Amino acid sequence: MNIKGILRSTAAKFIAFAGIVGCFAGALFLTENTITDFATDNGSNMVYRFESDFADSYYMRQQLSIMCAQMTNAFEDGMDAAEFSRQHTDFAGNYFGRMGDKTIGNDALTETEAKNSAFYMIARPGGDVESNAEISYGYPLEVYDEETDSFGYYTEEDAAEEGWKFNKFHPYPSNTLLLVRFTDAQAAPIKAEWETQKTQITGVINRVIVLIVVALALFVYLLFATGRRPEDEEIHFATIDRLPVEVNVVLFWSVLGTAAGLNIALMSELLSGSGDLSFLLLPSILFFVAAFAFALELTLSLVRLLKAGSLARRSWCIRAFRWCFNKIGVLCKGTWHGLGRLRLAFTKALLGNYKTRNVVLLFTAYSVVLAFLAAAFAGVGGSFFAFVLGVGWFLAAGYFLIRRIDGFDRIVAALQRMRGGDLGFKLTDMPEGVFAEMAEDLGSLGDGMQAALQNEVRAERMKSELITNVSHDLKTPLTSILSYSDLLSQLELTPEEANDYAKIIHQKSLRLKNLTSDLFDISKVQSGVEQMVCERLDAVTLVRQALAEQEAQNSGLVLKVTLPERELPIWADGRKMSRVLENLIGNCVKYAMKGTRVFVSLDARDGKAVFEVKNTANYEMDFAADEITERFVRGDAARSTEGSGLGLAIAKSYTEACGGMFEVEVDGDQFKVRISFPVYGL
Repeated sequence: MNIKGILRSTAAKFIAFAGIVGCFAGALFLTENTITDFATDNGSNMVYRFESDFADSYYMRQQLSIMCAQMTNAFEDGMDAAEFSRQHTDFAGNYFGRMGDKTIGNDALTETEAKNSAFYMIARPGGDVESNAEISYGYPLEVYDEETDSFGYYTEEDAAEEGWKFNKFHPYPSNTLLLVRFTDAQAAPIKAEWETQKTQITGVINRVIVLIVVALALFVYLLFATGRRPEDEEIHFATIDRLPVEVNVVLFWSVLGTAAGLNIALMSELLSGSGDLSFLLLPSILFFVAAFAFALELTLSLVRLLKAGSLARRSWCIRAFRWCFNKIGVLCKGTWHGLGRLRLAFTKALLGNYKTRNVVLLFTAYSVVLAFLAAAFAGVGGSFFAFVLGVGWFLAAGYFLIRRIDGFDRIVAALQRMRGGDLGFKLTDMPEGVFAEMAEDLGSLGDGMQAALQNEVRAERMKSELITNVSHDLKTPLTSILSYSDLLSQLELTPEEANDYAKIIHQKSLRLKNLTSDLFDISKVQSGVEQMVCERLDAVTLVRQALAEQEAQNSGLVLKVTLPERELPIWADGRKMSRVLENLIGNCVKYAMKGTRVFVSLDARDGKAVFEVKNTANYEMDFAADEITERFVRGDAARSTEGSGLGLAIAKSYTEACGGMFEVEVDGDQFKVRISFPVYGL
């Protein structure tokens, strides 16, 4: 089986389908398992947040900001320092806060000590925050202003200068200070956990990307292979393809949407800390994978319908639209006859030419898309209707373009088949309009060409039969003429001139017999009647025998023969090829200029045995190379030499009938003939 057959086989498509589903299942399991491992309890145990370096750790920024905010809340709520310490014994860093005469902290930090730490944050009222990490969750020590409905940073001095009323907000004392830090030693365990999670999550992401790429590659392969079989080019349907398009789409979204919704809902519960639902994770993934496999098969079903051009026939909406359109047309035909004539005239003028029709289509599509975008982004009440209208127009325009692209491709394919000789090929089920007309014209053209070809073949066969019959009928009287002329030549006739007349009659009869025999031979081979008895032959031996029989060395010519020393086998009819070489070398003896050199060579080139003979003509060659091999065409237009004009025609016909190639080249006075056969056994 060839590569094409393997790619279209059921096993290959099943493996690709299973591979896509397997890749999806693997990617889904890796993703959700990783999420449940690191992102539970709203991600509180997830240290790595896709940063490139630990110095930019979002988790560390979060710890600093949260501690500052919690110290602020403790001061405002009047929480005891000991109570605050008991509640934050698990905090890995150091913190210190002062507001008026109140202090809280697990270390008597100074600003200098904090600034020399790996991560730190120093906050004062008035928006004064120093940190080597970005601030998260807003600025600490911010005060809400009721008049401006906003937060600000105010001290008691600020409030006194502005004359604000203290019942609107409570400004912080001017000595308020918050210090939070993590030393290198304190951040080291967190950094190790960050690096561990980074390695695990990055590995999962890379594996998921590889699975997605493999799934996409297999999906692209299925788009081309689905519906195809190794034995033909037709689109073959499955049982699921009988579903209407609308049912297919509803099933796709309902099944896949339900599975995805259940899976997302379960993941949300697990991330919020509902660990008792973890046993549902594996069934949820399996259900999601099964829904994906079903949705994938539904998608491939739509692809098969689209490739076969059956999408419109399987769609209830399109069929209903066509039915309504036809009914409306029938009703309006009688009632609005005058308007119908006007509509037809307008359609013919505007849409009669396919180029104009395409321009109108593009203009209309452009207008609809603009209306859709205007309605969707302007927030008007009709945006949903515009969305539905835009989607419907997109589907209709897509179907229109796909049908016409398919029609164009089928026209090109039909032309290629006709060029290859399949003149009886007919195009059916073409899109209405210019493609249907072109298909009809191509069918008529094929019929006309087929009829002309049949007439030509019939005329050629009748001509060959006529020549064959005439040649056959001339043989009997020619035999008698030759016999009696031979007898007359052997007698002593009176007067003396009678002997010369008898010899001339005998010579011309022999020439007429040879001409008749040549006509009979070429008619048989060109009509296909001649039987070729092909066998394994040595081309070197054939050439040597032909040279010996013709005795070209004694004709005043200088032979330059180049033959290989080893055997050069070909597959041909030995008797016919001997006749071919006899005619070619005989032509050299007859028509080559005396005293010139004749080059005869035989060698192997690119897996072929190539025989060449080249000579200098003794007359002016004013003919084309492709004309000299036709019947009754002679190089000597004046016909002052002997010959029937059939020698090269017979040689070419015999060569091609044996499976070889026969070529003639003319360059000034140089005449070259080349014969090539595939080397037998390669």
